[in-house]
Amino acid sequence: MKLLSWSVIGMALLGAALPPVVGAQGKPLTVTGVRGVTFGAVFPGVPRVISRTDPANSGQFDIKGVKDTQVLLTFTLPTAMSGPSGAQLPLVFGASDAGYSQSQTIGSQIGFDPKQPFTAVLSKNGRGSVFVGATANAAANQRAGAYTATLTLTVTVLP
Repeated sequence: MKLLSWSVIGMALLGAALPPVVGAQGKPLTVTGVRGVTFGAVFPGVPRVISRTDPANSGQFDIKGVKDTQVLLTFTLPTAMSGPSGAQLPLVFGASDAGYSQSQTIGSQIGFDPKQPFTAVLSKNGRGSVFVGATANAAANQRAGAYTATLTLTVTVLP
C-alpha cells in the first residue's frame, strides 16, 4: 500500500503578517495566514476530510482592523493540488467548510460556504479568524508524493 502525503498552503507568506493595508474609508486591515490546510498521510482511493473545526489540520487566517468593522470574506479556491510529474489531486470544498469566529477560537465559529462571499463583523477588539477545511479525493492509482495548492482569502472592508 502506498502512502501519500501533501498539504494545501494557505498563503505564500504563511505565518508571516502582511503589512497593514488601508481599506475602504481609510480603515487599516491586516490579514495573517496562521496555518494552511494539512492533509498529512492519505491513502489511494480513500478521501481525506479535514474539518474547519480540526485544531491541528484546518487552515486559519487572522484578521486585525478597526473594531466593529464589517468585512466581506471571499475565497479563491483551488480545484486540485499539484504533485510529482504534474500529477493532480482533486479537492472539494463543501457548503460548510469555512467558518468565522469573532473571538478567534476554533470552537466558536459560524460556518459558511467558502464558494460564496460571506459578510462578517470584526470584534470589539477589531479581530476575527477564518477557518477552512477541505476534502482531498485521492484516486486509487494516485501518484505518491508531496502535493500543494494555493488557497487565497480576500478580505474587503465594507462601508
